[in-house]
Amino acid sequence: HHFTYSVLQVSDDESDITDISTEDPDSELNDTGSSDQGWSNSFTPIQINDFCGEAGVLFPRDFDISEATPLDYFSLFLHSNLFSDFVEHTNSYARWKMGHEGAADARWVDVSEVEMRCYIGLNVLMGINQLPNYKLYWSRDNLFGNDGVKSIMTCNRYEKLTEYFHVSDRLYDTSGHDSNFDALYKARPLLDTVRASFKKLYRPSRYLSVDEAMIAMNGKLTFKQHMPPKLNKGGVKVWMLSDAENAYLLDFEVFHGRRGVKTSKNGLRYEAVRKLTKELEGQNHCVFFDSFFTCEKLMMDLLDAGIYSCGMAQPNHKGFPKDLQQLTKMKRGEYRVQQKGHLTAILWQDTKQVAMMSTLSDPMEEMLIQRRQGQEVIEVRQPHSIYVFNKYMNGVDRYGPLRAHYQVGRPGKEHWKNITWFVINCAILNAFILYKETSIRVNKKKNYSHLDFRCELVRQLIGGYSSRKRRSVPMDDNFVLHRNVVMGHESVHMGYKRRCKVHLQKKVRKETVYGCKICNIHLCKDGCHFQYHK
Repeated sequence: HHFTYSVLQVSDDESDITDISTEDPDSELNDTGSSDQGWSNSFTPIQINDFCGEAGVLFPRDFDISEATPLDYFSLFLHSNLFSDFVEHTNSYARWKMGHEGAADARWVDVSEVEMRCYIGLNVLMGINQLPNYKLYWSRDNLFGNDGVKSIMTCNRYEKLTEYFHVSDRLYDTSGHDSNFDALYKARPLLDTVRASFKKLYRPSRYLSVDEAMIAMNGKLTFKQHMPPKLNKGGVKVWMLSDAENAYLLDFEVFHGRRGVKTSKNGLRYEAVRKLTKELEGQNHCVFFDSFFTCEKLMMDLLDAGIYSCGMAQPNHKGFPKDLQQLTKMKRGEYRVQQKGHLTAILWQDTKQVAMMSTLSDPMEEMLIQRRQGQEVIEVRQPHSIYVFNKYMNGVDRYGPLRAHYQVGRPGKEHWKNITWFVINCAILNAFILYKETSIRVNKKKNYSHLDFRCELVRQLIGGYSSRKRRSVPMDDNFVLHRNVVMGHESVHMGYKRRCKVHLQKKVRKETVYGCKICNIHLCKDGCHFQYHK
């Protein structure tokens, strides 16, 4: 059957679809599992099964959307336990570094959870009020100096927190003796926790999109990537799965090179999409992606797993029908289709040729769209698969500019810190998306924007804190070098978490991975080890 719908879709002379060529050394995706055989000009109707998933937000029982603030939504992803871990690992790293260098840092005093929240808040603020150099926030020049930042924290304190800031235990560093070490180990605890919370709190709609993002990197890195079409020319590549309806980030995968990764005959991009969509199989989701991912093998395997897909294609790639590759001249609105089982390949002429492969549209289903041509509005035929691609391939495309508009932290040479700021930024964006979709809190502003959300979050993270109210107590060299060794009882990594003996005696629940092997008990590094043995 021939289906025709009339759709008002007025645009300029250019096509909706941006022709993105993302050539990459990992080109095996388009060269394996595909065959030019079996394509036909005879069409068989395609039946698309109904979506059987349950979309929605899964808030904790005590979460009140009538009163929840930006900090409450943000804390769904970065909960207090993570901030406690940041504090423990930062203080631990500071002590280790001073001990390693054999001298105390007179400018350092252990950070508290309240101050850590303030530090994160300042880095969010710096993404809103951006300056080329962080020292300008403390400048005496009225054009640059920020009185609010100055009143919260000194420049020296900010520098020290940045120097020692850690989100993981350095004892897990195996880079020196393990050829298959995890290149992301310094950011791994945060990565895994936040990714899990993204998936746990939200069930996506039917329509999803997969794309790439780039985390800006200034330093040298073995797995640094270059993607000219992206805003950031070089950095760490991230594969992202978003809900195409609202741009909520469901999951992401940070590419960290091929070290320790099992070689796949289908290619890294194939494996990335399959991994991102693994938990969504069997629900009849529809996934959209650009030509970087599109290939017959991936689309048919997704279909077998109960996931429909649609993606832009490169006509000159292996697997796209040769008969369509040879078409060079068509009038605007004309298109050609070939079918292989449930898979269709389409070449459509707009202002330029657009190639598409799809398993989610009938090969003869089309739309009538309206285009502006000079001063006139004309009707143009458009295949249904291209229409739905234009409509839904915007989850990551919308998410990227939102994330890039307000960065968190400042790009540096340490890749794990850049990844950490990226993850925190994603958590803020997801929190804002959930806030806009679910909150019934009464706001003073009628149109509560993304900027309003971030500004309120910053104020709540800082919460009136000021490091200027506290006095730093310098540590002597003897304390730094021997604090964790008391009468032969050394504080060591026990290999697993248990409740701290000192906190247990105080009837306070605090777990730690550190303890004393001689006494066979767990004790926090932050004073408890010394207090127990003194």
